[in-house]
Amino acid sequence: MSLRPTELEQVVAEVGSRLAGAVAQKAWCPLPRLAYLELRVPGRSFLLCLCAEGELSRVSVAADRFPTPGEPAPFQRWLRQELTGFKLKGATWREAERVVVFEFHKEEEGTRRLVLELSSPGGMALLSESGRVLMLSGEGFAQRRSLHPGAEWMPPEPLTPEALEKARSAASRLQPVAGDFAPYAEAAERLLGERDRRSRAESIRRRLVQPYRARLKRSGRTLEKVRAEAARGPDAEEHRRVGELLTQNLHRVRRGATEVTLTAYTETGVEEVKVKLDPKRSPKEEADWHFHQYKRLLRGVESARRREAELAREVAHAEAALVQLEKMDEAALLSQVEVLQGPASEEGPQEGRPYKEYQGHGGQRIWVGRGSEDNDALTFKVAKPYHLWLHARGQPGSHVVVPLEKGMEVAQEVLLDAAHLALHHSGAKGEPRGEVSYVPVKFVRKLKGGAPGQVQFSREKTFMVRMEPERLERLLKTRHAEPSLG
Repeated sequence: MSLRPTELEQVVAEVGSRLAGAVAQKAWCPLPRLAYLELRVPGRSFLLCLCAEGELSRVSVAADRFPTPGEPAPFQRWLRQELTGFKLKGATWREAERVVVFEFHKEEEGTRRLVLELSSPGGMALLSESGRVLMLSGEGFAQRRSLHPGAEWMPPEPLTPEALEKARSAASRLQPVAGDFAPYAEAAERLLGERDRRSRAESIRRRLVQPYRARLKRSGRTLEKVRAEAARGPDAEEHRRVGELLTQNLHRVRRGATEVTLTAYTETGVEEVKVKLDPKRSPKEEADWHFHQYKRLLRGVESARRREAELAREVAHAEAALVQLEKMDEAALLSQVEVLQGPASEEGPQEGRPYKEYQGHGGQRIWVGRGSEDNDALTFKVAKPYHLWLHARGQPGSHVVVPLEKGMEVAQEVLLDAAHLALHHSGAKGEPRGEVSYVPVKFVRKLKGGAPGQVQFSREKTFMVRMEPERLERLLKTRHAEPSLG
Protein backbone atom coordinates (compact mmCIF):
# COMPACT_ATOMS: atom_id res chain seq x y z
CA MET A 1 0.00 0.00 0.00
CA SER A 2 2.99 2.32 -0.46
CA LEU A 3 2.50 5.54 -2.40
CA ARG A 4 1.75 4.85 -6.04
CA PRO A 5 3.79 6.46 -8.85
CA THR A 6 1.01 8.95 -9.58
CA GLU A 7 0.84 9.87 -5.89
CA LEU A 8 4.60 10.24 -5.56
CA GLU A 9 4.61 12.44 -8.63
CA GLN A 10 2.01 14.71 -7.01
CA VAL A 11 3.77 14.85 -3.64
CA VAL A 12 7.31 15.35 -4.95
CA ALA A 13 6.22 18.07 -7.38
CA GLU A 14 4.45 19.86 -4.53
CA VAL A 15 7.41 19.56 -2.14
CA GLY A 16 9.79 20.79 -4.82
CA SER A 17 7.69 23.90 -5.43
CA ARG A 18 6.01 24.75 -2.11
CA LEU A 19 9.04 23.98 0.10
CA ALA A 20 11.75 25.26 -2.23
CA GLY A 21 14.00 27.58 -0.24
CA ALA A 22 13.05 25.96 3.09
CA VAL A 23 15.99 25.68 5.49
CA ALA A 24 16.84 22.30 7.04
CA GLN A 25 16.93 22.85 10.80
CA LYS A 26 16.91 19.39 12.33
CA ALA A 27 17.01 15.75 11.24
CA TRP A 28 16.10 12.43 12.81
CA CYS A 29 16.54 8.81 11.76
CA PRO A 30 14.69 6.67 14.35
CA LEU A 31 14.79 3.56 12.14
CA PRO A 32 17.08 2.45 9.29
CA ARG A 33 14.52 3.24 6.58
CA LEU A 34 12.72 6.14 8.22
CA ALA A 35 13.97 9.73 8.45
CA TYR A 36 12.49 13.14 9.20
CA LEU A 37 13.71 16.59 8.21
CA GLU A 38 12.43 19.73 9.90
CA LEU A 39 12.23 22.38 7.18
CA ARG A 40 11.59 26.02 7.94
CA VAL A 41 9.83 28.44 5.62
CA PRO A 42 9.03 32.01 6.68
CA GLY A 43 6.45 31.81 9.43
CA ARG A 44 6.27 28.05 9.97
CA SER A 45 8.13 24.71 10.08
CA PHE A 46 7.30 21.44 8.35
CA LEU A 47 8.24 17.86 9.19
CA LEU A 48 9.18 16.10 5.96
CA CYS A 49 8.86 12.32 6.35
CA LEU A 50 10.96 10.01 4.15
CA CYS A 51 10.16 6.31 4.44
CA ALA A 52 11.57 3.45 2.34
CA GLU A 53 9.90 0.67 4.37
CA GLY A 54 8.13 -1.63 1.89
CA GLU A 55 4.37 -1.04 1.94
CA LEU A 56 4.79 2.02 4.15
CA SER A 57 7.11 3.80 1.66
CA ARG A 58 6.23 7.44 1.19
CA VAL A 59 7.24 11.07 1.03
CA SER A 60 4.90 13.16 3.17
CA VAL A 61 4.51 16.04 5.56
CA ALA A 62 3.82 14.70 9.04
CA ALA A 63 2.31 16.37 12.08
CA ASP A 64 4.64 14.51 14.44
CA ARG A 65 7.46 11.97 14.28
CA PHE A 66 8.51 8.67 15.74
CA PRO A 67 10.60 8.98 18.92
CA THR A 68 14.34 8.60 18.39
CA PRO A 69 16.42 6.19 20.53
CA GLY A 70 18.78 7.76 23.04
CA GLU A 71 21.93 7.30 20.96
CA PRO A 72 21.44 8.60 17.40
CA ALA A 73 22.09 6.34 14.44
CA PRO A 74 25.14 7.21 12.32
CA PHE A 75 22.89 8.30 9.44
CA GLN A 76 21.12 10.78 11.71
CA ARG A 77 24.44 12.30 12.74
CA TRP A 78 25.43 12.64 9.08
CA LEU A 79 22.11 14.26 8.15
CA ARG A 80 22.53 16.85 10.89
CA GLN A 81 26.16 17.46 10.07
CA GLU A 82 25.68 17.78 6.31
CA LEU A 83 22.21 19.30 5.90
CA THR A 84 21.64 21.65 8.84
CA GLY A 85 21.48 25.20 7.51
CA PHE A 86 21.15 24.05 3.88
CA LYS A 87 18.22 25.23 1.74
CA LEU A 88 16.05 22.85 -0.24
CA LYS A 89 16.56 23.70 -3.91
CA GLY A 90 14.21 21.13 -5.36
CA ALA A 91 12.90 17.56 -5.42
CA THR A 92 12.82 15.15 -8.37
CA TRP A 93 10.82 11.95 -8.83
CA ARG A 94 12.65 9.46 -11.10
CA GLU A 95 9.73 7.19 -11.81
CA ALA A 96 11.44 4.43 -13.82
CA GLU A 97 14.01 3.89 -11.07
CA ARG A 98 11.61 4.56 -8.14
CA VAL A 99 13.97 7.15 -6.71
CA VAL A 100 13.30 10.57 -5.14
CA VAL A 101 16.22 13.02 -5.10
CA PHE A 102 16.19 16.06 -2.80
CA GLU A 103 18.80 18.72 -3.57
CA PHE A 104 20.06 21.04 -0.83
CA HIS A 105 22.42 23.96 -1.21
CA LYS A 106 24.43 26.27 1.04
CA GLU A 107 26.38 29.11 -0.50
CA GLU A 108 29.71 28.48 1.24
CA GLU A 109 29.51 24.67 1.27
CA GLY A 110 27.95 23.71 -2.03
CA THR A 111 25.34 21.07 -2.77
CA ARG A 112 24.19 17.91 -0.99
CA ARG A 113 21.69 15.39 -2.30
CA LEU A 114 19.48 13.10 -0.24
CA VAL A 115 18.33 10.08 -2.25
CA LEU A 116 15.32 7.98 -1.26
CA GLU A 117 15.27 4.63 -3.07
CA LEU A 118 11.86 2.94 -2.97
CA SER A 119 12.69 -0.27 -4.83
CA SER A 120 13.50 -3.42 -2.87
CA PRO A 121 15.49 -3.20 -0.71
CA GLY A 122 14.68 0.42 -0.01
CA GLY A 123 17.04 2.81 1.67
CA MET A 124 18.53 6.28 1.76
CA ALA A 125 21.83 7.72 0.58
CA LEU A 126 23.37 11.07 1.41
CA LEU A 127 25.54 12.32 -1.47
CA SER A 128 28.23 14.93 -1.85
CA GLU A 129 28.16 17.57 -4.57
CA SER A 130 30.16 15.25 -6.83
CA GLY A 131 27.67 12.41 -6.36
CA ARG A 132 29.83 10.39 -3.96
CA VAL A 133 28.16 8.51 -1.10
CA LEU A 134 28.70 10.15 2.28
CA MET A 135 26.50 7.76 4.29
CA LEU A 136 23.83 5.11 3.76
CA SER A 137 20.84 3.96 5.77
CA GLY A 138 18.69 0.85 5.44
CA GLU A 139 19.49 -2.64 6.72
CA GLY A 140 20.99 -4.71 3.89
CA PHE A 141 20.60 -1.77 1.50
CA ALA A 142 24.32 -1.02 1.10
CA GLN A 143 25.30 -4.64 0.47
CA ARG A 144 22.58 -5.42 -2.05
CA ARG A 145 23.15 -2.19 -3.95
CA SER A 146 26.95 -2.63 -3.75
CA LEU A 147 27.29 0.88 -2.35
CA HIS A 148 29.64 2.17 0.33
CA PRO A 149 30.83 5.56 1.61
CA GLY A 150 33.12 7.12 -0.97
CA ALA A 151 31.61 5.23 -3.90
CA GLU A 152 29.86 6.99 -6.75
CA TRP A 153 26.09 6.61 -6.45
CA MET A 154 24.48 4.93 -9.42
CA PRO A 155 20.68 4.61 -9.79
CA PRO A 156 19.10 1.15 -9.49
CA GLU A 157 17.90 -0.80 -12.51
CA PRO A 158 14.84 0.89 -14.06
CA LEU A 159 11.48 -0.83 -14.33
CA THR A 160 10.57 -2.39 -17.64
CA PRO A 161 8.16 -0.38 -19.82
CA GLU A 162 5.44 -2.96 -19.10
CA ALA A 163 5.92 -2.73 -15.31
CA LEU A 164 6.07 1.04 -15.53
CA GLU A 165 2.84 1.24 -17.49
CA LYS A 166 1.09 -1.09 -15.05
CA ALA A 167 2.30 0.96 -12.07
CA ARG A 168 1.11 4.21 -13.65
CA SER A 169 -2.34 2.77 -14.33
CA ALA A 170 -3.25 2.93 -10.62
CA ALA A 171 -5.12 6.15 -9.86
CA SER A 172 -4.16 8.51 -7.07
CA ARG A 173 -5.87 7.97 -3.71
CA LEU A 174 -4.70 11.28 -2.22
CA GLN A 175 -7.46 13.56 -1.00
CA PRO A 176 -6.03 17.05 -0.51
CA VAL A 177 -7.75 19.33 1.98
CA ALA A 178 -8.32 22.95 1.05
CA GLY A 179 -6.29 25.28 3.23
CA ASP A 180 -3.35 22.93 3.81
CA PHE A 181 0.02 24.43 2.93
CA ALA A 182 1.15 21.16 1.27
CA PRO A 183 -2.17 19.43 0.48
CA TYR A 184 -0.83 16.37 -1.35
CA ALA A 185 2.09 15.76 1.05
CA GLU A 186 -0.21 16.04 4.06
CA ALA A 187 -2.77 13.77 2.38
CA ALA A 188 0.00 11.19 1.85
CA GLU A 189 0.66 11.16 5.59
CA ARG A 190 -3.04 10.76 6.34
CA LEU A 191 -3.13 7.83 3.92
CA LEU A 192 -0.16 5.92 5.36
CA GLY A 193 0.99 7.62 8.55
CA GLU A 194 -1.61 6.15 10.90
CA ARG A 195 -1.16 2.71 9.37
CA ASP A 196 2.60 3.08 9.89
CA ARG A 197 2.09 3.91 13.57
CA ARG A 198 -0.28 1.01 14.14
CA SER A 199 1.91 -1.44 12.27
CA ARG A 200 5.10 -0.46 14.08
CA ALA A 201 3.36 -0.30 17.46
CA GLU A 202 2.15 -3.88 17.03
CA SER A 203 5.61 -4.96 15.84
CA ILE A 204 7.08 -3.44 18.99
CA ARG A 205 4.47 -5.17 21.12
CA ARG A 206 5.22 -8.54 19.47
CA ARG A 207 8.94 -8.13 20.06
CA LEU A 208 8.44 -7.06 23.66
CA VAL A 209 6.17 -9.98 24.52
CA GLN A 210 8.32 -12.61 22.80
CA PRO A 211 10.87 -13.07 25.61
CA TYR A 212 8.11 -13.40 28.20
CA ARG A 213 6.17 -15.91 26.14
CA ALA A 214 9.35 -17.86 25.55
CA ARG A 215 10.04 -17.77 29.29
CA LEU A 216 6.54 -19.04 30.04
CA LYS A 217 6.99 -21.85 27.54
CA ARG A 218 10.34 -22.87 29.05
CA SER A 219 9.12 -22.51 32.62
CA GLY A 220 6.00 -24.54 31.84
CA ARG A 221 8.05 -27.44 30.53
CA THR A 222 10.45 -27.25 33.46
CA LEU A 223 7.62 -26.93 35.96
CA GLU A 224 6.13 -30.26 34.84
CA LYS A 225 9.44 -32.02 35.54
CA VAL A 226 9.98 -30.21 38.83
CA ARG A 227 6.49 -31.01 40.09
CA ALA A 228 6.98 -34.66 39.21
CA GLU A 229 10.19 -34.64 41.26
CA ALA A 230 8.53 -32.76 44.12
CA ALA A 231 5.78 -35.41 44.22
CA ARG A 232 8.21 -38.24 44.97
CA GLY A 233 7.90 -37.82 48.73
CA PRO A 234 5.81 -41.02 49.10
CA ASP A 235 8.48 -42.95 47.14
CA ALA A 236 11.11 -41.73 49.57
CA GLU A 237 9.00 -42.75 52.55
CA GLU A 238 8.48 -46.20 51.06
CA HIS A 239 12.26 -46.71 50.80
CA ARG A 240 12.65 -45.63 54.43
CA ARG A 241 9.90 -48.05 55.57
CA VAL A 242 11.41 -50.99 53.65
CA GLY A 243 14.90 -50.16 54.94
CA GLU A 244 13.67 -50.19 58.56
CA LEU A 245 11.76 -53.43 57.98
CA LEU A 246 14.85 -55.13 56.55
CA THR A 247 17.02 -53.86 59.42
CA GLN A 248 14.58 -55.40 61.93
CA ASN A 249 14.56 -58.72 60.05
CA LEU A 250 18.14 -59.21 58.81
CA HIS A 251 18.19 -62.71 60.28
CA ARG A 252 15.22 -63.71 58.10
CA VAL A 253 16.76 -62.58 54.80
CA ARG A 254 18.79 -65.21 52.94
CA ARG A 255 21.71 -64.01 50.84
CA GLY A 256 21.07 -64.53 47.12
CA ALA A 257 17.28 -64.44 47.50
CA THR A 258 15.26 -62.33 45.06
CA GLU A 259 12.26 -61.81 47.36
CA VAL A 260 11.29 -62.12 51.01
CA THR A 261 8.00 -61.76 52.91
CA LEU A 262 8.32 -59.91 56.18
CA THR A 263 5.87 -59.03 58.94
CA ALA A 264 5.30 -55.32 59.55
CA TYR A 265 3.50 -53.99 62.62
CA THR A 266 1.61 -50.88 61.65
CA GLU A 267 -0.96 -48.62 63.27
CA THR A 268 -3.67 -50.52 61.41
CA GLY A 269 -2.42 -53.90 62.51
CA VAL A 270 -0.13 -56.68 61.31
CA GLU A 271 0.76 -56.66 57.61
CA GLU A 272 2.70 -59.13 55.48
CA VAL A 273 5.01 -57.24 53.14
CA LYS A 274 6.76 -58.70 50.08
CA VAL A 275 10.16 -57.10 49.51
CA LYS A 276 12.08 -57.52 46.26
CA LEU A 277 15.81 -58.13 46.77
CA ASP A 278 18.95 -57.80 44.68
CA PRO A 279 20.63 -61.22 44.93
CA LYS A 280 24.05 -59.55 44.56
CA ARG A 281 23.65 -57.62 47.81
CA SER A 282 23.93 -58.86 51.34
CA PRO A 283 20.90 -58.27 53.63
CA LYS A 284 22.61 -55.30 55.29
CA GLU A 285 23.66 -53.84 51.91
CA GLU A 286 20.03 -54.15 50.80
CA ALA A 287 18.83 -52.21 53.84
CA ASP A 288 21.54 -49.58 53.38
CA TRP A 289 20.60 -49.21 49.72
CA HIS A 290 16.99 -48.38 50.63
CA PHE A 291 18.14 -45.82 53.23
CA HIS A 292 20.40 -44.26 50.56
CA GLN A 293 17.48 -44.04 48.12
CA TYR A 294 15.36 -42.48 50.85
CA LYS A 295 17.92 -39.74 51.51
CA ARG A 296 18.56 -39.15 47.78
CA LEU A 297 14.87 -38.79 46.97
CA LEU A 298 14.28 -36.61 50.00
CA ARG A 299 17.03 -34.21 48.90
CA GLY A 300 15.53 -34.18 45.40
CA VAL A 301 12.06 -33.42 46.76
CA GLU A 302 13.33 -30.52 48.89
CA SER A 303 15.32 -29.10 45.96
CA ALA A 304 12.35 -29.52 43.61
CA ARG A 305 10.04 -27.68 46.00
CA ARG A 306 12.45 -24.75 46.20
CA ARG A 307 12.79 -24.72 42.40
CA GLU A 308 9.01 -24.97 42.03
CA ALA A 309 8.63 -21.80 44.12
CA GLU A 310 11.24 -20.01 41.98
CA LEU A 311 9.52 -21.06 38.78
CA ALA A 312 6.17 -19.96 40.15
CA ARG A 313 7.63 -16.50 40.78
CA GLU A 314 9.10 -16.42 37.25
CA VAL A 315 5.76 -17.43 35.74
CA ALA A 316 3.90 -14.83 37.79
CA HIS A 317 6.37 -12.13 36.72
CA ALA A 318 6.12 -13.10 33.04
CA GLU A 319 2.32 -13.25 33.16
CA ALA A 320 2.15 -9.83 34.85
CA ALA A 321 4.54 -8.40 32.25
CA LEU A 322 2.42 -9.78 29.41
CA VAL A 323 -0.72 -8.25 30.90
CA GLN A 324 1.06 -4.91 31.21
CA LEU A 325 2.37 -5.07 27.63
CA GLU A 326 -1.06 -5.92 26.25
CA LYS A 327 -2.44 -2.81 27.98
CA MET A 328 0.21 -0.46 26.56
CA ASP A 329 -1.25 2.11 24.20
CA GLU A 330 0.23 3.14 20.86
CA ALA A 331 2.15 6.12 22.23
CA ALA A 332 3.76 4.04 24.99
CA LEU A 333 4.75 1.35 22.49
CA LEU A 334 6.23 3.80 20.01
CA SER A 335 8.36 5.29 22.79
CA GLN A 336 10.18 1.93 22.71
CA VAL A 337 10.87 2.19 18.96
CA GLU A 338 14.54 1.22 19.49
CA VAL A 339 13.53 -2.44 19.88
CA LEU A 340 12.86 -2.48 16.13
CA GLN A 341 16.52 -1.75 15.43
CA GLY A 342 17.68 -5.20 16.54
CA PRO A 343 17.01 -8.50 14.71
CA ALA A 344 13.89 -10.35 15.73
CA SER A 345 14.39 -13.77 17.28
CA GLU A 346 12.56 -16.35 19.34
CA GLU A 347 13.80 -14.63 22.45
CA GLY A 348 12.94 -11.16 21.19
CA PRO A 349 14.89 -8.13 22.41
CA GLN A 350 16.94 -8.87 25.46
CA GLU A 351 17.27 -6.82 28.65
CA GLY A 352 20.97 -6.91 27.80
CA ARG A 353 22.16 -8.28 24.48
CA PRO A 354 25.29 -10.44 24.66
CA TYR A 355 27.03 -8.18 22.14
CA LYS A 356 27.82 -4.60 21.28
CA GLU A 357 26.90 -3.57 17.75
CA TYR A 358 29.06 -1.43 15.52
CA GLN A 359 28.57 -0.30 11.94
CA GLY A 360 31.34 -1.13 9.53
CA HIS A 361 32.04 -0.27 5.91
CA GLY A 362 28.87 0.17 3.84
CA GLY A 363 26.65 0.05 6.91
CA GLN A 364 27.52 -3.61 7.64
CA ARG A 365 26.68 -4.58 11.22
CA ILE A 366 29.48 -6.05 13.35
CA TRP A 367 28.76 -7.73 16.71
CA VAL A 368 31.33 -7.89 19.51
CA GLY A 369 30.81 -10.15 22.55
CA ARG A 370 30.68 -8.39 25.91
CA GLY A 371 32.40 -11.05 28.04
CA SER A 372 33.19 -14.76 28.35
CA GLU A 373 29.62 -16.03 28.81
CA ASP A 374 28.31 -13.46 26.34
CA ASN A 375 30.88 -14.71 23.81
CA ASP A 376 29.30 -18.16 24.06
CA ALA A 377 25.80 -16.71 23.68
CA LEU A 378 26.83 -14.62 20.67
CA THR A 379 28.62 -17.45 18.85
CA PHE A 380 26.35 -20.37 19.66
CA LYS A 381 22.91 -18.81 20.13
CA VAL A 382 22.75 -15.53 18.18
CA ALA A 383 25.05 -16.09 15.19
CA LYS A 384 23.97 -18.16 12.19
CA PRO A 385 26.23 -20.90 10.77
CA TYR A 386 26.99 -18.79 7.67
CA HIS A 387 27.95 -15.66 9.63
CA LEU A 388 31.66 -14.81 9.80
CA TRP A 389 33.49 -15.28 13.13
CA LEU A 390 36.73 -13.52 14.07
CA HIS A 391 39.10 -13.58 17.03
CA ALA A 392 42.49 -12.10 17.89
CA ARG A 393 44.93 -14.98 17.37
CA GLY A 394 46.70 -16.14 20.54
CA GLN A 395 45.00 -13.49 22.71
CA PRO A 396 42.14 -13.55 25.20
CA GLY A 397 39.34 -11.37 23.92
CA SER A 398 35.87 -10.94 22.52
CA HIS A 399 34.30 -13.05 19.82
CA VAL A 400 33.45 -10.90 16.81
CA VAL A 401 30.67 -11.83 14.36
CA VAL A 402 29.82 -10.28 10.99
CA PRO A 403 26.17 -11.20 10.23
CA LEU A 404 26.37 -11.69 6.48
CA GLU A 405 23.55 -12.72 4.21
CA LYS A 406 23.59 -16.40 3.30
CA GLY A 407 25.97 -16.99 0.40
CA MET A 408 27.45 -13.49 0.61
CA GLU A 409 31.22 -12.95 0.57
CA VAL A 410 32.66 -10.53 3.09
CA ALA A 411 33.99 -7.29 1.60
CA GLN A 412 37.67 -6.61 2.24
CA GLU A 413 36.93 -3.33 4.00
CA VAL A 414 34.35 -5.00 6.26
CA LEU A 415 36.87 -7.72 7.11
CA LEU A 416 39.42 -5.07 8.09
CA ASP A 417 36.82 -3.25 10.19
CA ALA A 418 35.89 -6.45 12.05
CA ALA A 419 39.56 -7.34 12.55
CA HIS A 420 40.24 -3.92 14.09
CA LEU A 421 37.40 -4.47 16.55
CA ALA A 422 38.66 -7.99 17.36
CA LEU A 423 42.11 -6.64 18.23
CA HIS A 424 40.73 -3.64 20.12
CA HIS A 425 38.60 -5.94 22.31
CA SER A 426 41.44 -8.35 23.08
CA GLY A 427 44.67 -8.59 24.99
CA ALA A 428 46.33 -6.92 22.00
CA LYS A 429 44.46 -3.64 22.61
CA GLY A 430 46.79 -0.71 22.03
CA GLU A 431 49.33 -2.72 20.03
CA PRO A 432 50.26 -1.37 16.58
CA ARG A 433 49.55 -4.70 14.89
CA GLY A 434 48.21 -8.17 15.56
CA GLU A 435 47.03 -11.41 13.96
CA VAL A 436 43.34 -12.15 13.49
CA SER A 437 41.75 -15.48 12.57
CA TYR A 438 38.41 -15.69 10.77
CA VAL A 439 36.14 -18.58 9.81
CA PRO A 440 32.41 -19.23 9.22
CA VAL A 441 30.60 -19.76 12.53
CA LYS A 442 29.74 -23.36 11.59
CA PHE A 443 33.41 -24.33 12.04
CA VAL A 444 33.57 -23.00 15.61
CA ARG A 445 33.02 -25.51 18.44
CA LYS A 446 32.74 -25.15 22.19
CA LEU A 447 35.85 -26.51 23.90
CA LYS A 448 34.75 -29.56 25.90
CA GLY A 449 35.28 -28.88 29.58
CA GLY A 450 36.62 -25.41 28.78
CA ALA A 451 35.77 -22.18 30.54
CA PRO A 452 33.05 -19.88 29.12
CA GLY A 453 34.20 -18.33 25.86
CA GLN A 454 36.84 -21.00 25.14
CA VAL A 455 36.38 -22.53 21.69
CA GLN A 456 38.18 -24.50 19.04
CA PHE A 457 37.81 -23.96 15.32
CA SER A 458 38.98 -25.36 12.01
CA ARG A 459 39.47 -24.20 8.40
CA GLU A 460 40.38 -20.74 9.65
CA LYS A 461 42.30 -18.10 7.73
CA THR A 462 44.69 -15.78 9.53
CA PHE A 463 46.13 -12.43 8.52
CA MET A 464 48.26 -9.70 10.06
CA VAL A 465 46.48 -6.42 10.73
CA ARG A 466 48.26 -3.09 11.00
CA MET A 467 46.05 -0.90 13.19
CA GLU A 468 44.69 2.26 11.60
CA PRO A 469 43.70 4.76 14.33
CA GLU A 470 41.29 6.63 12.04
CA ARG A 471 39.48 3.43 11.09
CA LEU A 472 39.16 2.35 14.74
CA GLU A 473 37.91 5.76 15.81
CA ARG A 474 35.27 5.71 13.07
CA LEU A 475 34.09 2.26 14.15
CA LEU A 476 33.90 3.10 17.86
CA LYS A 477 31.71 6.11 17.11
CA THR A 478 29.10 3.90 15.43
CA ARG A 479 28.28 1.80 18.48
CA HIS A 480 24.50 1.37 18.66
CA ALA A 481 22.39 1.96 21.71
CA GLU A 482 20.90 -0.87 23.73
CA PRO A 483 17.24 -1.77 23.24
CA SER A 484 15.27 -1.23 26.44
CA LEU A 485 12.21 -2.95 27.84
CA GLY A 486 11.65 0.08 30.07
